Amino acid sequence: MASLTPTEAGTLSTPGPDLGAIEDAGDGAAGEWDSLDYPDPIDHGHGLEMVVNDLDDGEDFAYRRLFHGWREHVADAENEPYVLVEDVHEWFDWLHDEYPAHLVLSSKPWKVGTEADGQRITGSRRYEYSIQVMRYDPESDTLAANHEKSLRAPVSCQTWVQPQNEDLVYKSNDPLICQYGEGTKFRTQTTYAGSAETIARTVQVVNAAMDALDQDRPDWSRMNRESWRVWKGEVHHRIDESLMDVVANKLRSARTLVEYGGDGDASGGGQYAGGQHVEERVVSDMWHRIGFAGYADRDDYNLGLKVYRVGGNPADERLRHPKLEAFFGGTDDGTTLPHADEWAALRATLRQLVSTFAIRSGVALGDLREDDYYQPMERDQIDVIVPKGWRQAMAEANEERERRILKTTYESLSQARWDVLWTVATTKGCEYDTLVELTGYSRDYVREIVRDLEEKDVLHRTTYPRVVVYHNEELRLNAIEALQQVHPDRALDDIRADADERREERRTQREDDNEDSDGADSATDESGDETGSDDSPTWVSVADLDYSAADVGRYLERGEIEPDAAKVNVDRHDWLILR
Repeated sequence: MASLTPTEAGTLSTPGPDLGAIEDAGDGAAGEWDSLDYPDPIDHGHGLEMVVNDLDDGEDFAYRRLFHGWREHVADAENEPYVLVEDVHEWFDWLHDEYPAHLVLSSKPWKVGTEADGQRITGSRRYEYSIQVMRYDPESDTLAANHEKSLRAPVSCQTWVQPQNEDLVYKSNDPLICQYGEGTKFRTQTTYAGSAETIARTVQVVNAAMDALDQDRPDWSRMNRESWRVWKGEVHHRIDESLMDVVANKLRSARTLVEYGGDGDASGGGQYAGGQHVEERVVSDMWHRIGFAGYADRDDYNLGLKVYRVGGNPADERLRHPKLEAFFGGTDDGTTLPHADEWAALRATLRQLVSTFAIRSGVALGDLREDDYYQPMERDQIDVIVPKGWRQAMAEANEERERRILKTTYESLSQARWDVLWTVATTKGCEYDTLVELTGYSRDYVREIVRDLEEKDVLHRTTYPRVVVYHNEELRLNAIEALQQVHPDRALDDIRADADERREERRTQREDDNEDSDGADSATDESGDETGSDDSPTWVSVADLDYSAADVGRYLERGEIEPDAAKVNVDRHDWLILR
C-alpha cells in the first residue's frame, strides 16, 4: 500500500511576538495578521472511509464473507457484542496496556435491501457490521457495552463495513449510489491518528476480524485509492481549567460573527454530550470572514471549534483540564469530502483555528496542560498566523448592509420589504413557508423580495434546509434597530393582522372573478352562441401562477404574452387608466 505520510507545509521563520502583546494590542485593523510560535496541536479523532472494488468476485466479496462469518460464529444478535479477539491491546502497538480491550463484532439493519415499495424495505435487507476495539473490566470480564460504569480509553477504533452494490435500493426504491465503484466499504473512526494511521488500523482490525471468523481477508490490492475520503478530523490543545470560561467567551464572540443566527450548537451555560461537558461549540463555513485561510475559505466546508472537558471526576486529575479543539464537521450540498492526501492541508487550517483562539484567549505556553499523549513542551513550535481586525471587518460589512436596509425600506412604495426583513429578524431566520404564512404575500412575491435582498447582500439563503437568515447575529440585532427607525410602531402582530386581511381580499377577489365568469357563461348560453363557451379563455389570478408578477411583467414587455392576454382590476387601480 502506498504511503500517505504527508510533508507539512514550510513554516515562516519570522520570530513571533510575545503572547501578551497580541492579547493586549486590541482587535487591530482588518486584513492584518500577527505571527507567534506556538506548539503544534495533537491529532485527536479521525474518520476515513475507503472502498475495495471486489463485487465482481460474486458471492466471495469481503462483505459477503463477513456475513458468512457472522452467521457461523455469532448467529444471533443477542450474542452481540461478540468477542473476536481477546486482549487485543496486546496485539496492536497503538493500544495502551493499561486499558485492556477485546476486539468485538456487532451488527444492525442498514438502510438498503434488494426490494422496496417506496415506504419500506420489502426484500432482503442488508446489515452494517461493526468491528470495534472495546474496553472490558478485568475483574468481572464485562465488556464496556454491558458494564454499569463507563469504561473509556484514550485510543479508540471502530470500523463499519457496508455493501456497495447498485442493485440494492433504499426504502424509497431509489438505487444505492456507489460513487467509488461496487464492492465493500470500510468506514473507520479512531483517535490520535491521521489518515495514514487510520488506513493502517483499518487493515489491521479487519484482517484480525476475518481471521477470527475463519474467512479470507479482503483483497486490499483492489482498494480504490480515490475512495480514501476524510469524514472526520480533530486537533486540540489541553488548557488550564481556570481559562475555560475565557475561551468559551471568545468562542461566543466569534459565533456572533460567523454563524447564521448566532445560536450555535451548545448553550452558553454548557451541556453534556457523549460524556463530555461542552461549554461552547461553534460550527461555520464563514471563518474566512474573520481572516482564516486555507479550507476556511472553501465553500460548503464546515469547520468547528469547541471547548470541553470529560464529565464527572476522572481518576487522572490531568483530564479535568479542558480541551480546546478544532474539527472538520463535514461538507454541504453534495460537496465531495476531502481526499486522504488533503489531510495535511486541512489539518493546517484546523491548526490555525485552534492555536489562534488559544492565543487570542490569552492561553500562554505555561497554561497548556499535558496528559499521556499531549506533551506541549515537546511538540514542534509552529509559526501561527493570527488574523486581526475580526470585529472591525465585520462591523464595516454590517454597516454597509444596514445602510442598504434603510435605503431599500425608505425607497420602497410598499411595506412588503420591511415586513420580510422584520419577520426574518424577529424569528432569527425562517423558511419560505413561514414567511408566506406570517406576511400573507404570495410565495412568488416573497421569493422575489428575498432574491433582491440577497443580491444586495442583506439576507442570505442557506442551502439545506432552505432558510432565509441574516449573515450574522450582530447584523440581525442591528437590523431590528434600523427597521424600527422606519416604522417604529409596527411589529410582528401588525404584519400578521395585515396578512389575514390580504388573504381575505384575495379570497373575495377570486369569488368575484368566478361570479363574473359564471355571468359571462350565462349570457352566452342565453344568446344561443354554442361556440363561445368552447373558445372562451380561462383567467387565473397572478397570485395563483407558478411565476412571479415580475416575471409576467417581463413576458408582457418582451411580447411573449400578448397584451390582450392579461387583465387588471381597474376598479381597484383606476390610476392605471389614462384620463
